Amino acid sequence: MSWSIALVCEAPADRRTAVRLTTRVVCDHESVRDWMQPEYLQFRGYRPEDEQLLWREVKTTAIANNVSVIGFINGLPVSPDAHNALRALILFNRLDPRPDAVMLIRDSDDDLERRDGLHQARDAEPWKFKVVIGFAHTKRECWHICGFEPKDEDERQRLENERQHLGFDPRTRSHELTAKHDPKNDKRSAKRVLSVLTADDFDREGECLTAIAVLHDRGEENGLRAFLEELRTILVPMFTQ
Repeated sequence: MSWSIALVCEAPADRRTAVRLTTRVVCDHESVRDWMQPEYLQFRGYRPEDEQLLWREVKTTAIANNVSVIGFINGLPVSPDAHNALRALILFNRLDPRPDAVMLIRDSDDDLERRDGLHQARDAEPWKFKVVIGFAHTKRECWHICGFEPKDEDERQRLENERQHLGFDPRTRSHELTAKHDPKNDKRSAKRVLSVLTADDFDREGECLTAIAVLHDRGEENGLRAFLEELRTILVPMFTQ
């Protein structure tokens, strides 16, 4: 028993975040928790052996497989990322067998219109699989930051130092952090803040995604709440049909 879930994301780190959240939400859901196991969820890229399809590889993969996307979508001008997301969905739609679901995971990088583009692509066709959108504002690091809870005095001090340095609690206002890739010169860099809070510990970073209720509460502005809702309302029903 297994379900195939294709992932389109920017980097392996985004895959780890999406997989961890998806597995947690699905396996803990009251409708399936009695029998669902993490190994039943098989995450993949375009090819079954790939772990993910990277956004930067979508267009070249589409060209190699004679997928062409141009012009308006459903008669409307396209928003950023709409064409690339549509290419990815067409690629997966042509596979035999198709995945059971496709997840489009994207950072806003301070461009909220990207979210409109992902929705345009999802609404372009009655796809033969579920399509789940995970849109992190401004970066996927913000999702981890909002779930950070100090475990000891050292972590409490790190959080307090960041509060004073930033002038606000980064956990509740993570969406105000920036997407800049210049941690040394931008104190509001989401990457810098997460690095400081977790001391560059990948395991600790992952632990920040444990308390789903906390993530839901703090995730309205950074896109995490919407992603959790999509997992519950779009993905989970797939296992109960």
